[in-house]
Amino acid sequence: MPIRAVLRIVAVVVLTAVALPANAERLRRFGDYEIHYNAIATATLTPEVARAYDLVRSRGRALVTASVLRNGDPVAATIEASAENEVGQRRTIRMRKVAEGTAIYYIGTTPVSPPERLRVELRVHPAGTAQTHALTFTQWFYPEQ
Repeated sequence: MPIRAVLRIVAVVVLTAVALPANAERLRRFGDYEIHYNAIATATLTPEVARAYDLVRSRGRALVTASVLRNGDPVAATIEASAENEVGQRRTIRMRKVAEGTAIYYIGTTPVSPPERLRVELRVHPAGTAQTHALTFTQWFYPEQ
C-alpha cells in the first residue's frame, strides 16, 4: 500500500478520534439518513493529518466535518455550511468532498477568534434525492485548544 494511502487512512482515524471525545457521537437522523458532523480547532490536528488534507494548523481556524450515511452506507451529498459568531458575523464555509475507499466525508474551514462560540448551520442534500436536511449546532473554541 502506498505511503500516501496509509497517511490518508491514519488521517481519517485521527480526525474521528480527535473529534469524538469532546462531542461524543454528534449525529442527526432524518429517516434512512444519518448525518455525522463536528467542528474542531485545526490546531488539534497532527501535522501529518493537516498536511494530508491541505489544512493550516491554527487556534484561529475551525474545521467543520460532515458525512452522510443511508442505512449505514456512505452517500455523496451537496453540503452548504455557514457559521455565525455571537455578534452576528456570518461566514460561508466552503465544504469539499473527500472520498477514500468507500468512505465519503466533507470538510471545510472558517476563521475563529477564541474564546468564541460558533453556531454552525448545515444544509445537506443527499445525491439522487429531492430532499434537503438542515441542522444547526454550536461549538465553543478556546485559546488553549
